[in-house]
Amino acid sequence: MVKGVGPETADSILLYAAEKPIFVIDAYTRRVLSRHGMLSDGASYGDIQDLFMRSLPLDVSLYKEYHALFVRLAKTFCKTKPLCTGCPLEQEWPPSSGK
Repeated sequence: MVKGVGPETADSILLYAAEKPIFVIDAYTRRVLSRHGMLSDGASYGDIQDLFMRSLPLDVSLYKEYHALFVRLAKTFCKTKPLCTGCPLEQEWPPSSGK
C-alpha cells in the first residue's frame, strides 16, 4: 500500500487507468445498498466488493457501467436527503423503512 492511497483510490486506478476488472466501492455504492437493506452492519469494503465480484462476470466495461450507474443514482435520487419518488429502484427494489 502507498500511504494516503486507500482501497477505493487504488481500485479506481486499476479499473479506469489499468483496465483491470476490479469493482470500485465508493460512498455512493454504500449509500444506495444501505438504504435498500443490501448491506449488513459493519460490512467492509472487501465484503461489498466480493458481493459484486462473485455475482458479475469479470468485465472492465461492465464494472465501469455499474459504477457510473451507482454514482448517477446516488447523485440524482439517493442523495444525503433521499428523493425516493421517481427513483428507478422505487418499484422493483423498494427502499427500506429507514428513509
